[in-house]
Amino acid sequence: MLHSLNQVSFADRVLQLIPGADRVQLRRMFGGVGLFEHNTMFAIAVNERLFLKADAKTRGDFERRGLERFHYDHNDQSLTLDFYLAPAEVFRHDRDMALWVNRARAAAFRGKTAANC
Repeated sequence: MLHSLNQVSFADRVLQLIPGADRVQLRRMFGGVGLFEHNTMFAIAVNERLFLKADAKTRGDFERRGLERFHYDHNDQSLTLDFYLAPAEVFRHDRDMALWVNRARAAAFRGKTAANC
């Protein structure tokens, strides 16, 4: 239980840094916490690390920086999701956090729109 509480605590700290935090819901998943807006996940906070949603339009920004892609083990399978480790500067500068989180939100909403077509 303490592990889960620590994950929520980190997610709460992330919420203090992101724009529009009042619209964000937290849901426990993947051993951490998913950050959702309008039932669309745009970030995962796990093990004191923040992963942001990527898509075809933004994936290269993460890959050029060599940022780790999110994966987890479930039922003896390793699953990889289209979320990447946030660059370190998001925790140093508010404008960087806003920029990267807004890109993640846009990627998440593009994916949701494409899935609904």
